[in-house]
Amino acid sequence: MRPVRMKKVKSVILDEYVDNVIRELHELGLSEIYNLSEKLENPEWRAILNPSHPAEYMREVTTLMLKASKILDLFNSVNPKESSLKELLNPEPPKKKPINLKTHEEVINYVREIIDKVSSEVDPLYNKLNELENREGKLIQLLEQIKYLLSFEFDLKYLGYGKYVYIGAGSVPKEKVEEIINNLNNVSDGYVEVYVGKEFEKDKKLKVPIVIITLIEKLDTVLSELRKYEFERYNIEGVEGYPKDAIAKIERELEEIRREKESIINKLKELANKWEEDLLVAYELLEIEKERGESYTNFGRTDRTYYIELWVPVIYVDKVKETIERVSNGYSVVSVEEPDEPEEKIPVMLNNPKPIKPFEMLTEMYAVPKYNEIDPTILIVPGFLLFYGIMLTDAVYGLALTLAGLWMWKKLGKVSEGAKNLGYILTLAGISTVIMGIITGGYLGDFLEKFLGFNVYDAGLAILNPLGKSKFIENGPIAILAFSIIVGLIHLLIGLIIGFVENVKKNPMDAFINQGVWILLILSIFVGAPLYMMGNILGLYIIGIFVLIAILASMYKGFKSGGIMEAILGAMDITAFLGNVLSYARLLALCLATGGLAMAVNIMAKIVGSSIPVIGVILAIIILIGGHIFNFVMNGLGAFIHSLRLHYVEFFSQFYEGGGKKFSPFKAKREYTMTQ
Repeated sequence: MRPVRMKKVKSVILDEYVDNVIRELHELGLSEIYNLSEKLENPEWRAILNPSHPAEYMREVTTLMLKASKILDLFNSVNPKESSLKELLNPEPPKKKPINLKTHEEVINYVREIIDKVSSEVDPLYNKLNELENREGKLIQLLEQIKYLLSFEFDLKYLGYGKYVYIGAGSVPKEKVEEIINNLNNVSDGYVEVYVGKEFEKDKKLKVPIVIITLIEKLDTVLSELRKYEFERYNIEGVEGYPKDAIAKIERELEEIRREKESIINKLKELANKWEEDLLVAYELLEIEKERGESYTNFGRTDRTYYIELWVPVIYVDKVKETIERVSNGYSVVSVEEPDEPEEKIPVMLNNPKPIKPFEMLTEMYAVPKYNEIDPTILIVPGFLLFYGIMLTDAVYGLALTLAGLWMWKKLGKVSEGAKNLGYILTLAGISTVIMGIITGGYLGDFLEKFLGFNVYDAGLAILNPLGKSKFIENGPIAILAFSIIVGLIHLLIGLIIGFVENVKKNPMDAFINQGVWILLILSIFVGAPLYMMGNILGLYIIGIFVLIAILASMYKGFKSGGIMEAILGAMDITAFLGNVLSYARLLALCLATGGLAMAVNIMAKIVGSSIPVIGVILAIIILIGGHIFNFVMNGLGAFIHSLRLHYVEFFSQFYEGGGKKFSPFKAKREYTMTQ
């Protein structure tokens, strides 16, 4: 129940072999590289070692990655992936291409050859497409401006600079036209003519197009004045014909550009189908080389050697040591030592049995355990599944959850490790819910009785009824509440015992005060409550004595840490304990919520189906399907969250702190490639 023990593997490797060692360790994926940069700030270390820099080939790798990424982005833009329903429901991992490249030179040459081939076919089309898009953008802008000038009847070729005169066009706010004309006449000494066209709306403002004619020597003055009035100048030089004719010509050219673009895009789609897989392989190889090249920054070096440190799980130490010595042809020195770092810096690798391993994600959602701390994963499993089943407690919902979990586990799990683990957890939670649903007679709530007239409780097919009585148990809610409190006490007791065992080695007195007194209190409840229920008042005295001991112990702990006031506040710890116990009553609350909401859906469907003629049955079916889906989703999510809460807040607080650093192996991530 503890993380895997770690060893620190330290090695000095001759520089000409270090690249081979790094490549082999990367493929092996059994070690985590320790970053020496902090140690190398120490003068004693700097006296013998210098910081290492990224591998020399990194620049070339980065350049090739940019080229490959650019082409892949282009392919994705012209040929976006459209997943079919079958692919969404049953995704298949990409086929992996076998690769046998031993050095970074071989990888770079292999990738460069692919990129050069692709570029020779793609670049001319890409450049032409850019050229067409730039031209299209200019024409669209030009078309918009000319459309504003349709109310003018003049040849656009006259716009621009003449020998003595400038003719220009633009737009100004409608309400400022008269003021603009008067001011232009004043600043140009009358050497200006302004023609006003038909108004239009732009950016929620009314504007009018204007054509201005002025002497070139007055142009700067005129334009300076116009800029005071939000003048938008039109750049329509080089266009011939009346506005109507120019628009028709531009639209014809735009249509030709669109046809040519479509032809180029179709050719690029063909190239995407031809080359995309090869490029994805190439890009993945470059990413792997980049990670290897960057790993050098974690090392120290001398003129001829590299010094590396690795975190290695003890079960893999021999394999890693043998790999370094073999790949370096013996030109290395390897030592294996115990961790020499503080506990919080030692990476943590969880190692639970295969049926339990997917539940590690629930532990990690809270916090990774510290290196010397107990791994609580195996303790989560029974409680989580039991709590989930009780909270959702409907056999049909459980069957639906089981099927959904199986699909996520077996289908989505092929492409996602997270989906695989979550699917496995939901499958088991669904099975637990089916069992609890059968025990409590939950089949879409009281659907069987409402619509088929069959009462599972009267037939003796359910042990208890969460909303009433059954053939075996008179008061179902009280029975579930009692069961919840008992389970809660047992759950807390397990956590307290673990915490006590962990702390007693460090400080027996603290262990007794923090966990021991509460363990005794819970045990006193298990002894005293049955005695009292059998009519023996001694049971209350037993519980009362240990309640008093717990209060006094809490006050003593408070007094030691902060004096009288803390001692008084410490007495309130008994209410916190009571709150933790009563928190398990949420098992009953969510059980009732599931059954109650399901019953409400059934009642509404029954009323609608019987009171509305003809379409009432259809509406009832819609209410049943929609209502039960809503109930299933909301209470299924609620059961998941509250089951975790009972572990994270009530259970973990008795013994678990977390805050460890997760083991992150130096491992090549291969989605499109595989080594031969």
